[in-house]
Amino acid sequence: MSMKKLVTAAALVLLAGIIALAGFAPSTVAAAPPQQDGQPEQRTITVTGYGTAYGAPDIVRVVLGVETINSDILTAMEEANTRMDAVIQSLVASGVAREDIRTEYFSIYQDYPYGGPDVSGEDPQVRYRVSNTVNVTVRDTENVAQLLADAVSAGANVVNYIQFDIADRASLESEARQDAVSDARERAQELADTLGLTLGDAVQVEERTDLYSPVMGLGGGGGAGAGVSQPPISQGQLSVSMAVTITFAVG
Repeated sequence: MSMKKLVTAAALVLLAGIIALAGFAPSTVAAAPPQQDGQPEQRTITVTGYGTAYGAPDIVRVVLGVETINSDILTAMEEANTRMDAVIQSLVASGVAREDIRTEYFSIYQDYPYGGPDVSGEDPQVRYRVSNTVNVTVRDTENVAQLLADAVSAGANVVNYIQFDIADRASLESEARQDAVSDARERAQELADTLGLTLGDAVQVEERTDLYSPVMGLGGGGGAGAGVSQPPISQGQLSVSMAVTITFAVG
């Protein structure tokens, strides 16, 4: 067999193999499934609507307490205990229920001064720091400034934060939800009118509590003392935002 015929035969065998393999290869194109009962596929519009409701806070959450430092650990702890007892008594006297006072944080640790030995060559004295804070729920929002002043007078020297809140947010969430649904329907209607379509019923709904914005403020601490003036506290308003994504049928 000549070289030319041999090459031609090999090419034919190779081509036959390629054709055979192609016949058994899986298809990457899938036909769309037929519609049931011959009905055309439903057309839809999907939009997201937003709603926000505002309300006045009716509770205040405050984290406050005491911090003491002493070279003797027992003295530091005894001082912290005495001052914390006085602070709690002050909170109760201000109208806070004992069940609304709970320990938030308690710690004792060694406080090493920076810089190592002092100029005399002696090692700096190790001190002990005792911290004790409580989380307080104040239900009289108009009294929070006076409550803080009284607590500081009683011995509190740490105020970590104040958070205005609403005890029951269900009514605000409901109002925001209704606004979000109305907003979504208005957006869908506008799109349908623009496209010359008729807006139908909602076929799918997804809800999200988007934002809850309490008023935050007042960090840091101050010294204790008699006759402490009231700090300026503004409660403002709270907002609850909802978002709903709704799919509407269109025709």
